[in-house]
Order: sequence, then structure tokens, then C-alpha cells
Amino acid sequence: MNDLLLISGVWLLVGAAWTYYIDKRSYNDGMVDAIVMHNRGQLTYKTYDDEDGIAIIELEVRKNDYDTR
Repeated sequence: MNDLLLISGVWLLVGAAWTYYIDKRSYNDGMVDAIVMHNRGQLTYKTYDDEDGIAIIELEVRKNDYDTR
């Protein structure tokens, strides 16, 4: 029974580490994409306060002419 708990714990830690690695990589890739789109003029944003005084950021992504997707 102890071996089963040990193996389960190890797999749980491996899964958590893998999820952290993938999420961190995806976040970094998304930030790079956003910076490139902003520099090309595809990504624009507007900030304003809603009726409760909370700052809102409205993003607009325009399709580029040479996008092959």
C-alpha cells in the first residue's frame, strides 16, 4: 500500500511540474505574439473606467493581409 501511495505521489508531482512548465511556456509565447501584433498595428487597445470606477481595457485584434491561417 505504501508503494502505491509513493508512486501516486510521484506521478502527481510530475504532472504538476509538467503543467507548470507548459503554462509558463504558453504565457511567454502569448506575450511575444501580443508584442509583435502591437508593433504591426494589428493589436490596438482602449482603456476606460466603467460605471463602478473599475479600469477596463478593450482589445481589438485586426486580421493582417498576409495571414495564411
